[in-house]
Amino acid sequence: MFFGAIGVIFFVAGILLATNAGRAAERAFRIFAQTNPAVGTATPKTLRIVGGFWIPLGMFFIAVGFFR
Repeated sequence: MFFGAIGVIFFVAGILLATNAGRAAERAFRIFAQTNPAVGTATPKTLRIVGGFWIPLGMFFIAVGFFR
């Protein structure tokens, strides 16, 4: 159950960031830039790429929670 819940969180966050639904990646980047002054070369596109990797990670956790 725990793995499934974590998987859903990662999957939904990944979808939001990867598709930039509701400008989620841009809003998350703005929050990140305010809390971390050393942003470096990160951009909202970086968060969209990270979101793309969170989608299969979330699906993996959901599968583990389902078959466990």
